Amino acid sequence: MVCSYTLLISCILNSFTAFSIPSLIRGPYLQSATSVSIVIRWRTDEASNSQVKFGSSAANLNKVVDDVTPVTEHEVKLTGLNPKTRYYYSIGSSSTVLQGNSENYFETPPLPGAIGKYRIGVIGDCGNNSVNQLNVRDQVGNYLGANYMNAWILLGDNAYSFGTDPEYQSNFFNVYKDGFLKKSPLYPAPGNHDYADNSDHQNDHNIPYYDVFTIPKQGEAGGVASGTEAYYSFDYGNIHFLSLDSYGKEDNATRLYDTLGKQVTWIKQDLAANANKDWIVAYWHHPPYSKGSHDSDTESSMLKIRTDFIRILERNGVDLILCGHSHDYERSKLMQGHYGLENSLDPSVHNLSSSSGMYDGSLNSCPYEKKSAKNRGTVYVVSGSAGQLGGMKANYPHDALPFSNATHGGGMVLEVEGNRLDAKWIGADGVIRDKFTLEKDVSRKTNIDLTSGNSVTLNSSFIGTYKWNMGATSRSIVVSPTVDTDYIVKDNFECLSDTFHVKVSPVLPVKLISFDGVADDANQVTLKWVTSFEQNASQFVIERSTDSITFVEISKIPAQGNSQGTSSYAAIDSTAGNQHSEKYYYRLKQIDQDGTYIYSKMIVVKLHSLSANFDLSLVPNPSGGSEVTLKLTRGSMFDGKVTVYNLTGNQVFEKELTFSNTRKITFPRRLQAGIYLFRFTSGGNVLTKKVVVQ
Repeated sequence: MVCSYTLLISCILNSFTAFSIPSLIRGPYLQSATSVSIVIRWRTDEASNSQVKFGSSAANLNKVVDDVTPVTEHEVKLTGLNPKTRYYYSIGSSSTVLQGNSENYFETPPLPGAIGKYRIGVIGDCGNNSVNQLNVRDQVGNYLGANYMNAWILLGDNAYSFGTDPEYQSNFFNVYKDGFLKKSPLYPAPGNHDYADNSDHQNDHNIPYYDVFTIPKQGEAGGVASGTEAYYSFDYGNIHFLSLDSYGKEDNATRLYDTLGKQVTWIKQDLAANANKDWIVAYWHHPPYSKGSHDSDTESSMLKIRTDFIRILERNGVDLILCGHSHDYERSKLMQGHYGLENSLDPSVHNLSSSSGMYDGSLNSCPYEKKSAKNRGTVYVVSGSAGQLGGMKANYPHDALPFSNATHGGGMVLEVEGNRLDAKWIGADGVIRDKFTLEKDVSRKTNIDLTSGNSVTLNSSFIGTYKWNMGATSRSIVVSPTVDTDYIVKDNFECLSDTFHVKVSPVLPVKLISFDGVADDANQVTLKWVTSFEQNASQFVIERSTDSITFVEISKIPAQGNSQGTSSYAAIDSTAGNQHSEKYYYRLKQIDQDGTYIYSKMIVVKLHSLSANFDLSLVPNPSGGSEVTLKLTRGSMFDGKVTVYNLTGNQVFEKELTFSNTRKITFPRRLQAGIYLFRFTSGGNVLTKKVVVQ
């Protein structure tokens, strides 16, 4: 009986072991999000299969993805998702749901390039499990409120002090598990503490960081594939991000500041391939400028990043650079071209704006403005106090980073909408202690042609508040002016201003569907045009020019008057055969019976070059305008006619001539200053010479 009892207890224990329920140790957390896919990860204390259920509501998780392999590190990729769509989900196994309720949801990124309003969290040097870390987490969350954080990025040193797996568990995953991790996709960058400050790990990359995160290294989230988890890029709507590694080495040799190294070669390729993105943000751990707990003038890695590397990003139009490492907050103005020590900064040269950029109505606080055509200027930010806090080097704050705070911890939120980027640094006490705004391609001047009786919609180039000179306060207005009118819209701080010059043309007397011309072999130009509608049309005036600016009238053609059908017209410019120009410009003046008129588009007719079996030189040239001497330079005799035209095509002189060698011509009236064309004709041959009269 004892033996049987022992066997029974053993069977019962084995049964419990076989059907025990694993516990959730880590996660869930969201990785490698794209417009159509996402990776969900979690850890359990015992191995089990993996199952994710998801759907459009927490009550309708009607789609399932299974992985039958028993593991403790669960990694499930959901595919076939819709862009910019909220999904609810649960995680567990085929027999158990470990977590899944109305707080388990994510939103897929929009299609690359899509414009919307996006909020990106920025957390640096966070993972020390301090009161400051908890407060920063809570205050960033309070700032967001009901607004969704579309993604968040890590600036390195994510788990102190050595980046071990237990440190990641206690100092990172346990801290953010109830909010950020299970709702918002995470895109990390490594710091020196993630590498355990270990030179061996710089080379072998054998650190937990590469195990706990799933990186989009094949370009699946946007950008050029890097092929490594150390650095990568991704898109979120119209923002392109580059996550870089400033501590690890590539190929056991080069680092971020080695401009011919593997990482920088990839950076150049990625920036070139994404030059069309509205916004480019780069982030990594070691800042090029700082006087916080680290000094960029004395620490070699920071110094070399500034002197050797950042000019590549500036040259490629990177708008914003985010770093950690120094355990404070420091921020530049819009700047470019400063690569030396702190004392070499010249604000008049290196700062492209003298504004604070805060855009809050305070003195000199207008937004930083960039033009896409030039794309000059970068804002540099050190935000390394989301956990670790404190430390100031001599000369703090850095001259290039006038907006600084080493006494409060904090985290950032980027808010990007169209061509406007707002950055806010939220302190651990909940106070927004710094902010700045970047605007692209604003304060425009636009010319608009409008036919009388029609309307046009005017859209402000900037996002904000609006004050139109005619009283409207919306971003767009519809106008129907009857005379030429300027419409001006400004923001409430009068930092930005758009001007729309609307030129009003009278109603067309005709609908012109074609207008063209051609020169024959004798340079006689035939002009033809067709109308499909005429109402109270009076006549067409044909005008000609040699320079496309000054036009002269050459003929008039009566119009049909009123017609609902097609009407064809033709006119011949016989004076074009004078060939005093290589080409002529023509336009139609379409005149209504009440005298109003409008011009057609301008057309160009090229003339033929007519050759001659003789050649002449004219001296002096320039001439005084009273006389000119003709010298025969080719041929034995000239027997023909010379005709002189001014540039408007008017004949001013004509004479029959017969001579060999030379002949002087005295004009009956001195020619006025200007340019004249001398046309010589003899036996069907034509030669044209230009003479300047002073």
